[in-house]
Amino acid sequence: MPTANAMPSKENVRAQQAPCNQQLNIYITAEERERIEQVARDEMRTVSATIRMLTLRGLSQHKSDSLIAD
Repeated sequence: MPTANAMPSKENVRAQQAPCNQQLNIYITAEERERIEQVARDEMRTVSATIRMLTLRGLSQHKSDSLIAD
């Protein structure tokens, strides 16, 4: 039985995250891909994780911009 101070296992951490089970295919330019890959390298992330992070940030910014415009 784990103690209250025990670190959660990788499986438990993954289970607590939002499920990412939807695939989205997009077309981007070679330059956009290079920029995304550079961000991924700089932040030591996978390209997929980087695209998700950038998408979530963009959606948040879009929501903020839409609220200001209303």
